[in-house]
Amino acid sequence: MAAVAAASLGVGAPASGQSSPGELGDLERRRDEITIELGQLDAELGSLDDELAQIDDEIEIREAAIELVADEFERTVDARREPEHTRLTIALVGFTSGDPRSNALLDEVRVLEGDDEPSRRRELYEAVIEDARRKLEDFDQQLRLLAGDMTEARAGLGVSQARRDATETLHGETGARRAELAIELDETERRIQLLLSLQGKTLLTGEITFDVVNRPVLAIKIDNVVAARPQAGINDADMVFVEEVEGGLTRLAAIFHSATPSEVGPVRSMRTGDFDLLAQFNSPLFATSGGNRGSREALRNSTLVDIGAATHGDLFYRSSGRAAPHNLFTNPANLWSVGSGEDYETGSPQPVLRFREPSDPILGDARPANGVTIDYGQTIVSYEWDGSGWARSQDNSPTVDTAGVRAAPTTVIVQFTSYASSAADPASPEAITLGQGPAWILTDGQIVPASWRRSELLDVFEYVDNSGNFITVLPGQSWIEMPRRDSATVN
Repeated sequence: MAAVAAASLGVGAPASGQSSPGELGDLERRRDEITIELGQLDAELGSLDDELAQIDDEIEIREAAIELVADEFERTVDARREPEHTRLTIALVGFTSGDPRSNALLDEVRVLEGDDEPSRRRELYEAVIEDARRKLEDFDQQLRLLAGDMTEARAGLGVSQARRDATETLHGETGARRAELAIELDETERRIQLLLSLQGKTLLTGEITFDVVNRPVLAIKIDNVVAARPQAGINDADMVFVEEVEGGLTRLAAIFHSATPSEVGPVRSMRTGDFDLLAQFNSPLFATSGGNRGSREALRNSTLVDIGAATHGDLFYRSSGRAAPHNLFTNPANLWSVGSGEDYETGSPQPVLRFREPSDPILGDARPANGVTIDYGQTIVSYEWDGSGWARSQDNSPTVDTAGVRAAPTTVIVQFTSYASSAADPASPEAITLGQGPAWILTDGQIVPASWRRSELLDVFEYVDNSGNFITVLPGQSWIEMPRRDSATVN
């Protein structure tokens, strides 16, 4: 019945702002793609302009060549008229004077009689005819060659003109594509500027968001023993504090603010050290499975807002797939829905960490590190740099959530912590989170020796390097391990 009651309050979903940063990234990638393509199109248009100019020169040369061939053809036709006229004249003379062959026979008879003048006339006559015939043949051959040259020149001109038409078509298509891309680039740039004007950053992870998150922190205590793993929702937390509990085991205090997973758990009991630790989040909602009398009394006197199973049992449910007490789960959307009522005095958190851009230098005495190993007694934790985050393992097994996704926070802080005995249970260690102590900051494949400090309950932790400068980390999820001194080693 509890599960049904919890489900009726609504199913949680990932924070809606997660899609807008994705849109901004897509738009920026598209802008870069368009810019590159426009550069390529400009280069292509430049080449096409050069090609068109070259083709125009080629067409001009071919047209000039055709004019030259035509002029030569005309001159040859004119020159051909002279031997043609000579041939016609001789033919007319032969026709009016009788058959030239008969004249030639008479000339031969006269030669036998000693008169050689007619013979010279015949030779001249034949020479003139032969010269006219030869010239005509030469001119006819030249005209045939010129006709071939003209055909070839016109064919070449046709090829050049067809090539110009094709190049002009391609130039037009390329220009049209460039105009389309220019419009798209302008629209993309305007959309990017709009989103940039609307974007903000999440308080606890420093990531870009387009949602105005106006709600309190939700801190949920999560079981961390073997029977409780894998846990639900741990990869959606903005921050995760790992506290030592009885017997050298650990328990998680998962801090939710920017994202809303649909399920978190297994939810377990509080410890008295939680109240000082979580007070820095300005009256957060606090969800647990309960606690002993001393812890409940301390909770009532703290700045935390109780929205746990002991007072709001209908917001929690048992999973049939696990054995008690490792089977209590909740839906954060339901907790926020109830905790936002007028009966709950909550506040908005202030940032704990200080963030930098990937291009900014890491402050402090940073040096490369493969990871760290932390010994809580009965629990061994290790982190290994995987190129983008610190892959977490516990007791030689990868730390994964119920979806099988490995925990690999952007930042890991090893905050060496002193523990005292709890007033509610002398056997229970209580983390001392006011004061100061050493710390290691693991960021971007580097480890930075640091100090943590916190003077008042409402103050947030501050992390500074050996020179007192605040250490900055990359935006993203952070896990804060809280082991005792001298219980961690750098790998």
